[in-house]
Amino acid sequence: MFKALLINSENEKPRISEISEDILRQDGVLVKVEYSTLNYKDCLAIIHGKPVIRKYPMVTGIDFCGTVVNDPSLEFKAGSKVLMTGFGMGEKFWGGHSELASVDASFLLNVPSGFTMKNAMQCGTAGLTASMAVLKLRDFGLTPDSGKILVTGASGGVGTISILLLKKLGFHVIGATSNKENFEYLENLGVQEIIETSTLSSAKILDQQKWIGAIDSLGSKALAGVCSYTCAGGAVVACGNAQGMDFPTSVAPFILRGINLFGLDSVYQTIANRKKAWDLLARCLTDNDLSNISTEHQFSDILSLAKRLIESKVTGRLVLRMQEN
Repeated sequence: MFKALLINSENEKPRISEISEDILRQDGVLVKVEYSTLNYKDCLAIIHGKPVIRKYPMVTGIDFCGTVVNDPSLEFKAGSKVLMTGFGMGEKFWGGHSELASVDASFLLNVPSGFTMKNAMQCGTAGLTASMAVLKLRDFGLTPDSGKILVTGASGGVGTISILLLKKLGFHVIGATSNKENFEYLENLGVQEIIETSTLSSAKILDQQKWIGAIDSLGSKALAGVCSYTCAGGAVVACGNAQGMDFPTSVAPFILRGINLFGLDSVYQTIANRKKAWDLLARCLTDNDLSNISTEHQFSDILSLAKRLIESKVTGRLVLRMQEN
């Protein structure tokens, strides 16, 4: 028997349940889950169910890290330290809010050299997304000499790790947050300038040129504002929709300033792209960096934590210890 956060149906509230190991898929890699995380997407699944959850019953959790118990495919040896992000876990397949998980071998990666399992989950999907966004800006050709980089949702998971990576690479970073109480937190991360998110939402369609690149996790009016302030020839990476799915702007920033807007989905990225992103994270971020932007919690606290996160009462990353001390 093992414990997992199970939602049996659309009309049933999530609860931590005792589940028989026999119900797990028998052809997958069996992993003893050591750490998981709590992301905004997880909270949407826990509190609202659909559209994040595609079928029931479902065990939530888009991330996990743990130790291989058995692998019928022989891709991983027993005792290997592995991590899992995305691929529909917690949406279409049972996810990481569980003491045991059985998944397709092609979904797993070895924990990168230099990282502990906890480090991997201090990053999780948020870190993977942030790293891919930074790589996209670098691949586009932006360097610290190109100009300033804006990060929206700066106190969230994607935002904080984007800031850490950009700072380690030498960029001048501007952070955007909707909560003035987060200013000191962002200053401690090394952000050189801080703006309120509301200034983005009230921007003109084509406004003053302020930054050469941006990583946006908000969407909607905020993303429109980000584009309107982006310098000619700059690049914006859109990787979230915390503010909304709409995009109320015009073609003006794109045809009059030639800015570039890149979309980023980290859920179904190739293994090769994932390895590049995890290598950047492991190369740039120390245990101290990650401890400064994360807090560790017991799995038993997950429901109260989900409520706090969805109400924007959390900064940084929430790491869940899945095994009892």
